[in-house]
Amino acid sequence: MKWYRYGVLLLVGMLTLGGSLAIAQPESPFKEQLVYSLTSFNGSSFSKNFCPQSEDTIYLIAHENSVVTPVKTIVYYWPITRRYMAGFSTLNERINGKLEIVHNGKVIATQPEQKYVLYYPKGYWSEKAVMYLDEEAENYYKKYKQAVDVFNQKLREYYQAMERYREVLNRFFEEVRRRREAGEEGPLNIPIPKEPKAPDFVDFYTSEPASGFILNLPPGKYEIRLRRDDGTIFEGSEKKLFVFTSRRKGGVGYEIIPGNRWTKKENCDDPSWIIHAVGKNDLYFNPYKQEEYNELYYNKLVDPQEIGRLERFKWVHIDPIENVTLLFGRGKEILQTVERTPYFVKQIPGPELGYEIIQYDEELKKKGYQPTFESYKVSLPPHLPKTDYQISLVSSGSGQPEEKSERTVRMLKKENAPYLYLVAFLPLFVGVVTIIGRATKIEK
Repeated sequence: MKWYRYGVLLLVGMLTLGGSLAIAQPESPFKEQLVYSLTSFNGSSFSKNFCPQSEDTIYLIAHENSVVTPVKTIVYYWPITRRYMAGFSTLNERINGKLEIVHNGKVIATQPEQKYVLYYPKGYWSEKAVMYLDEEAENYYKKYKQAVDVFNQKLREYYQAMERYREVLNRFFEEVRRRREAGEEGPLNIPIPKEPKAPDFVDFYTSEPASGFILNLPPGKYEIRLRRDDGTIFEGSEKKLFVFTSRRKGGVGYEIIPGNRWTKKENCDDPSWIIHAVGKNDLYFNPYKQEEYNELYYNKLVDPQEIGRLERFKWVHIDPIENVTLLFGRGKEILQTVERTPYFVKQIPGPELGYEIIQYDEELKKKGYQPTFESYKVSLPPHLPKTDYQISLVSSGSGQPEEKSERTVRMLKKENAPYLYLVAFLPLFVGVVTIIGRATKIEK
């Protein structure tokens, strides 16, 4: 009977273990959480993100409108990116109340919700946006909707005109065929049908009106919290608020698009930095006004879960510089005078998936294509002597130089290019030698 007793004990143990496992289920990674949805002014436009419970501080730029909106949503941790994600498409419940702003332990303001829109003067994909509030927000949105309605009406008329054009074109070709078959030679003097022109889409954009708490504060440390209508504080709504400003303003920063890898944009923001070029290439320069911000503060502004170094500063491009001419030369000799020009990136069919950057023209416009980007193109031919050159900006009207727009372009010999990799790997080589040396001493 021993086997019977052992069987009963084994069965009881399995049931007990199964019950324990059922009770000790892992905690669900998906949690309902109050977060702040953020529309933060970043110097030229607005960054959209959210601040989860894991972050205790919201960072904003001083003296500029930004929006914080408390919502209840689903939050989960994504190990691949090591950050919390929000499922706004699953749950996006607005939290009613008033936002209190606290400074030095005292409530200095109680903010009601306000309606706002983001207005993009040069279209949604442009780098500049302006926030409008309340009645102005409604007016700008109505202006955009009216412009879209006018465009849609013109588009319908265009489609109708295209149908008529195709009918007339078919009759034209039929008439040409008939008269040629009848033996008529020479010019036929038949008017060629003119293809209708497609309407241009609305050249600006206004977001749909939304509501949130508008914050516009001087530099300093604050706290915010959401108070319910019954006077209680909503749990999880208390956050620190750090409002900062730039350390330096002025000067010119460049975004550089290499012609041989146009998706890999690089920046040259400090006048002391040198632009290195190897071999034949085209460089596309986009100049910007810029401001310098603390790296940690600015990174946290754009994304509250981002990291940064408190002791470092970074240049931020604010506004594109317009109505200027770019000069490329050596010493006092001007080799190229460049104006801002639109370009189109054309895909090259084939297994290598290449591309070609061509100047945007009327032919591309007639086909319905839009410019991929606008820029100042500097061509570096292979016969150019391998030495230092300079770029700078002057006003297109007065010819006056733009302050701090000078940069050095250093042409490197292609046969010396591998040495750049040696320089890059030098710290790694020193580290390996140090580790080997220490290991040898330990063994002795």
